[in-house]
Amino acid sequence: MVLNAKQRRALLIGVVGFIAIGGFPPWKDTSPPPSGSPLPFSPISMPPVVDGHSIEIDVTRLAIMWILMVVVTGASIWMGKDSEGADDTKGKFLEKPDSGLPERASSAKSSGAQILDSITSEAKASSSKSQSNVIKLKFPEVKVGELLTEADDDPEYWTLVCDARGRVEVPHGKRFQLEISKDGSGSLDFLSSMGNKEARSAIVSLDLSESGVKRESLSHLRWLPGLEELDLSGTEIGDDDIDEIASLVQLKKLWLDDTKTSKLGAEKLSGLTNLKKLSLSHLNADEFEINSLKLRIPSCEVVVREGKS
Repeated sequence: MVLNAKQRRALLIGVVGFIAIGGFPPWKDTSPPPSGSPLPFSPISMPPVVDGHSIEIDVTRLAIMWILMVVVTGASIWMGKDSEGADDTKGKFLEKPDSGLPERASSAKSSGAQILDSITSEAKASSSKSQSNVIKLKFPEVKVGELLTEADDDPEYWTLVCDARGRVEVPHGKRFQLEISKDGSGSLDFLSSMGNKEARSAIVSLDLSESGVKRESLSHLRWLPGLEELDLSGTEIGDDDIDEIASLVQLKKLWLDDTKTSKLGAEKLSGLTNLKKLSLSHLNADEFEINSLKLRIPSCEVVVREGKS
């Protein structure tokens, strides 16, 4: 009989155990009284010593232990035979189906493949679900501002999330405001590479107030398809720059306080049908001009002269 690896291992352990028992046999005291008292195990070359007594190997106990070792070894070898059959079956599943193999083996392989595919699909689905719970944004390595999220109890209030710098992961389903640093150039060229469309759509408010934003930067606002609020207060934006803003059809709130925008520039925003609030607190115009502006944007609240509308 050819032994498999498991059977050979059991045989080796049995042989080593058999030799170990013979090398460290049990001993007994053969001197009366009483004769045959058992003594502990000791090396065969160093039997235990009892003054005035005769010591010899306890053959009976030794024989019993050898028999037990043989029985255990034999049983282990026999049980290893089942493992061999299992290994052979596993090998059949891994081999390419042969026309001579039973259809059952081919069917088992097909079932195994289906189970593996199912597990793989579930793992991929779980991974995709986990990834869909976050939004990945990529900002320049140098801080360009701060990222804030809409407060749960007050949509008009924004709470700080983190600095707008490097790679950032935020919860899916939240609405965010990007506040550009006041002491920066106001450059927005990073918006195009900030993330995929879903990630960029999460930015619904952009605060550019008191920044150095220029007209060429405003052209990058098209990369924020979900932009609803835009604050340009305290910037150098004027009438010629309004054309870029007038294309943001999804815009709902716009702050142009303390800019170079006049009534004529503000009238260019009449095409923003979703605009609900326009703040021009710096606008120095008479009542007729203000009413004329309101008529050009009838669905929008126009705030001028420090809140007078």
